[in-house]
Amino acid sequence: MKHLVRMALAVWSACCLLTAPLLAQQRPRVITNRVFTNEDLRQAPAARGDARSAVSGPAAPAEEAPLSLTLPEIVTARLLSYSRSVQPHGIYFEALDGSPVLNLNESAMYNPASVTKVMTSMAALEALGVNYRYPTRISYTGAMDWTTGTLMGDLVISGESDPSFATESLFLIGEKLREIGVRNIQGNLRIGPGVLLNMRSQPVIVGQEMLNTLDRSRWTSRTEAVWNAVRGVKTFSQIPVYQGVAISPGNVIADDHATPRYPLMEYRSSPLLKILKVINAYSNNEMTHVVGARVGGAPGVRQYLVDKVGIPPQEVYLQTTSGLGQNAVTPRATVKLLRYTVNWLEKRKISLGELLPIGGIDNGTLQRRFTSPDLLGAVIGKTGTLSSTSALAGVLYTQKRGLLFFAILERGAPHSLRPLQEEIISIVAADSGGAIPLALGSEMSPSLCEDAMVSESAAARTAKRGE
Repeated sequence: MKHLVRMALAVWSACCLLTAPLLAQQRPRVITNRVFTNEDLRQAPAARGDARSAVSGPAAPAEEAPLSLTLPEIVTARLLSYSRSVQPHGIYFEALDGSPVLNLNESAMYNPASVTKVMTSMAALEALGVNYRYPTRISYTGAMDWTTGTLMGDLVISGESDPSFATESLFLIGEKLREIGVRNIQGNLRIGPGVLLNMRSQPVIVGQEMLNTLDRSRWTSRTEAVWNAVRGVKTFSQIPVYQGVAISPGNVIADDHATPRYPLMEYRSSPLLKILKVINAYSNNEMTHVVGARVGGAPGVRQYLVDKVGIPPQEVYLQTTSGLGQNAVTPRATVKLLRYTVNWLEKRKISLGELLPIGGIDNGTLQRRFTSPDLLGAVIGKTGTLSSTSALAGVLYTQKRGLLFFAILERGAPHSLRPLQEEIISIVAADSGGAIPLALGSEMSPSLCEDAMVSESAAARTAKRGE
């Protein structure tokens, strides 16, 4: 009975102490080691210089030492003060040696929202490879007169659904065409299969924007703005002035796959790892769907989790590869995935910060979170947000416990759950001797095309010459 009374008092006391900041909708309070251990409160009145201890007369009643709360007790009290129930909160922290640090509803199913993107990312990395590059092929019909740089035929563009193919990709292609000697195209633009441009796939829309970019005389104000925006990126700073190629009459037509064509050049995207870092940092759903389609969609990703990662089938359900819709996973299974991810990347000498955003440092969903000096650069992870779901999963490095894997999957209003998640991270960090920065600088590329490659086909000048 005494233990139950003590527990009740502890929970009530913690609720009173921890409720105010969240209810006031303030920024999450960073719990430092000093606040967590409450050293000042543990000192005797005389040690604090309390004037009452020097007053003569009958001895005052001895102050009862404050209750020493465990980490689970403090977090439970914090959750109860937030929602009066712990059921909407699934929390699991695990040390590198596999020992649980904090667990609450870790075997219950919650919607991970965009944390699902980590699952899709790993399935794609293992299936395609870290350095996989999406190819986009440029060929031509008709005849090429290399002496004048004139193509008397159509330019044909086909690809393999590169989610990162964008307007700036066309700047590199246009300049490469000019570099190898193509100046004028007396024909049209044929759009083949698998071509995406700025995540659009409609041939007419895609083709028109390609014309407006490859041909400098067709530039719109938007094209000019994109060009000016990427001028600071190393790849584009090496192009002093964009010249491109002239295309006339320049109609956009769908490739009939029947007209003979001849290889000209190939554009290859930045490595898959760099594309995934941007996808995860900005939590782009459409790009994730494209990546996921290469590995069998939601069923393929789930099968990967069961077969490769070793997640029990009953602990994961996927409807989409991006996190939209009705997906479900346990916090325990999420941590298992994170552990697998870190180990897989380490074997290839890759840090988790090259795949997932760094809190307070990288642009995107974690840019304005964990910005306090105590936590800046100490959290690497993935956010997840739906109308009634908020999730956060990743790693935290601490003084006493070393690397901690964590998953916080919750049901409720995201705008109020995010500060709560940061507070929980802060509490765990303080209980673990404080956080240590995992990374102090961003590993994101300034442009998805920064490391793209464009190369002339070996058969370009011999496939078919002009008469």
